[in-house]
Amino acid sequence: MMMTINYLAESEKYRPKKILTLLVGEAPPPSRKTYFYMPNSMRVKKEIEKDSNLPATIFNHYFGKRPENDVDYILFLRELQRNGIFLIDICDEPLRVRNSPEGLQRIIDEIPMLRGKMKRRKISIHDEDIVFLLARHNYKKFLKKAFPVSHMIRWIDFRMSPGQEGSS
Repeated sequence: MMMTINYLAESEKYRPKKILTLLVGEAPPPSRKTYFYMPNSMRVKKEIEKDSNLPATIFNHYFGKRPENDVDYILFLRELQRNGIFLIDICDEPLRVRNSPEGLQRIIDEIPMLRGKMKRRKISIHDEDIVFLLARHNYKKFLKKAFPVSHMIRWIDFRMSPGQEGSS
C-alpha cells in the first residue's frame, strides 16, 4: 500500500510565522514519493551544476551547499523557516510537466488561481517578494501577466547564485 503524502500538512510544519520570501514551484514531484518538505538523502557527490532537483537548487542558493543527511536537511528547512522563506507550488497535486502538454496546460490554467490559493492559505506577501523558480520558460508570459513585478528565475541560475535574490 502506497502512503499518500499530505503536501499541505508537510509544508505547514516549516511555515515561517511571517513569510518574507515566497518561493513558487510548479507542483510536487509526479513520483508521489518525495516532496521538498520531506527530508530525504541527497546525492552531494554530484556536481552542483548537474544536481537539478529542487532541494539542491534551494539549499545551494541559500546555504552554498546541500544537506548530507536527514538531520542536516531538517536543520536547513528550519533555517529557511527562521529566515522567513517558504515554498508553495502553482499546482498542489503531483504533476508531470516535462514532456507533458497536459501537465504544462494544467500549470498555465492554475496560474490565475494562485492568488486565491495564497489568500485561502493566509499567505500575505508583496509581489516583489515572490520568486517563481522556473524549471522551464513555457509559461513565463502567463506568470508575467498575473505577477508582473515578481521575480522569475531559472532553477540553474538560482542554484548557481548563492545568496542573491531572484532576478526578473
